[in-house]
Amino acid sequence: MRLRFRSVALLASVLLPNFLQAQDVDRTLSSMAGGAAGGLAGILVAFPSGCGSLTADRVCNLPTIVKGFAVGNVLGSALGAMHGERNSTCSGGERFGRAMLGTLAGAGAGTGAVSRAHGYLRIGLSPLVQVAEAAGASAMLDPCTGSSMLQAPDSAQLAYQMECRSPNRKFARDAAAASLTGGYAALYVYFKHAWWSGDPAPRWYVANDWDQDERDLDKFGHFFGGYQLTRLTSELLQAGCMPKTRATLLAALYAYSFQFQIEEWDGTQKIYGFSPADLIADAGGALLAVAQEHTAWLRATKPVWSYRPTAAFRTRSEPGHGGQPRGTTDYAGQTYWFSTDVNALLPSAAKRYWPAIIRVSPGFSITDYINPVTGAPERAQRKVLLSLDIDPEHLPGDNKVWKTVKHELSFLRIPGPTFQFTPRSRFLGIYY
Repeated sequence: MRLRFRSVALLASVLLPNFLQAQDVDRTLSSMAGGAAGGLAGILVAFPSGCGSLTADRVCNLPTIVKGFAVGNVLGSALGAMHGERNSTCSGGERFGRAMLGTLAGAGAGTGAVSRAHGYLRIGLSPLVQVAEAAGASAMLDPCTGSSMLQAPDSAQLAYQMECRSPNRKFARDAAAASLTGGYAALYVYFKHAWWSGDPAPRWYVANDWDQDERDLDKFGHFFGGYQLTRLTSELLQAGCMPKTRATLLAALYAYSFQFQIEEWDGTQKIYGFSPADLIADAGGALLAVAQEHTAWLRATKPVWSYRPTAAFRTRSEPGHGGQPRGTTDYAGQTYWFSTDVNALLPSAAKRYWPAIIRVSPGFSITDYINPVTGAPERAQRKVLLSLDIDPEHLPGDNKVWKTVKHELSFLRIPGPTFQFTPRSRFLGIYY
């Protein structure tokens, strides 16, 4: 049911009919973005009274956290819908009142529908509530006429729209829809079997997991995951002829929604629990992808990933190791880089002194957090790194397919010379 809904939502986004007005779509998306941001803010505000602090590992008062999320979500959804208005015929107070009434009506209808679902299926259907809130707010604001968030199309936009009506574009749209649907279905199946097949918790609970044995490297994984989910989804939606700004916003909403559900499901598992720290990292990655669309200097930095299996991973099947670490939790073998295009950041007069193909990459990793001999947990040490690497996007060749391949390869680090600062200083001729 959950996958079916998400598949339909994505297909509808890619194949959006022309009769839907841009103002309604943008207002709804803006409301959903506001609701997501408000819900996260509400959780953070409620934590001191509900859990004691963001770092203390205490038993949380779940109703307090839920109330914080609900209040922040409703306020954010209403304010987001208001943001979608320009030169409105309604006053600010009337717009807020209308948006709030529509949000509350949508929340009531959505919650009522989702509450009929059985058990943990309610978690999977929770995004329906946000959609209902946004639709309600947008509908209530319809009498307030005004311009949409998007400007009137210029000649380039009109040419782009004409290109998207070409029969040759139909294949791209169908491929985008199939890729999104199949890709996220595969992700869900993986998490269902690899993460949520263990011992269930007696009840849904919150776990504060800052600075554990893996020294927060998993938070980098969540951040990079939010970024890459947003980036890939946006690129696929654009291939299906969705405008870039709208595609990026919808991609960020989808990435956050998908990862938020993962955190919710983790709360049902005895070994994990709902992690606010993970949720913050998820949202941060999606926000970086959105910010890069609006800030030129941010586009000079790419989150890049590299991985080399550890000895602990190779011995995970031996007695006493309990099958750990899995590939996704082999944190000591993972390194996260912020690959920076120095040439793009230099003044024009200085660009000739730095080759565009060479990038500077600060990185972060850890030492073993599982003993490869005994399988026992141990506290890892943080590794801070600085490296030179090559940007595949500057490799020769302008074929369209090859350019796409180069673009995707640019998010995987090519091994290169690296200086390690901690836990001990040393130079590595090749770091994987």
